[in-house]
Amino acid sequence: MARFFRWIGILILAAVAIFVLTALAARMSDGPIGLFAGGPLDSGERMDEGLSDWSAFRGVNAIDLQLLEPPRSRRVWIIVDDDGSLYIPSGFVRSLPMWKHWPHEALADGRAIIRIEGLLYPVQLVRTEDMGLLSKLGRDLTKKYELPEPEGQPDPDDFWVFRVDPRTAP
Repeated sequence: MARFFRWIGILILAAVAIFVLTALAARMSDGPIGLFAGGPLDSGERMDEGLSDWSAFRGVNAIDLQLLEPPRSRRVWIIVDDDGSLYIPSGFVRSLPMWKHWPHEALADGRAIIRIEGLLYPVQLVRTEDMGLLSKLGRDLTKKYELPEPEGQPDPDDFWVFRVDPRTAP
């Protein structure tokens, strides 16, 4: 029995070591690795400014997002609205506060870089709090990603959406 527990301990230690090494490797990489936040976005052609119409990217499911402060990147879903506006949703802001830091960081300083189809765009993230728009974007998100239908209105404390505005590169 002692041998069994020793092997279980070794397996747990190995899993923790792999987890920690992957997290460290992601922080030093050009972009996120799976669920792990990555380092600054470097690869890709740098554009001088963001776009005002993102309609060409309507079929894209996810992009890389890097805040300028702190300079970490993550993979995020996107919604392109009917008018060509680009939105980045973030759920579970209140219910998973230890996991979801980036929405609060984006609220404090919305300067960001997004990598979409190999192109790097400087952008400004602006939180939208219009309940009508949040409801519409929530429905669009549910449809695009085949999520379960939510009951009622989205909770504005737990479901945040950032509009992606153009910004000129420094």
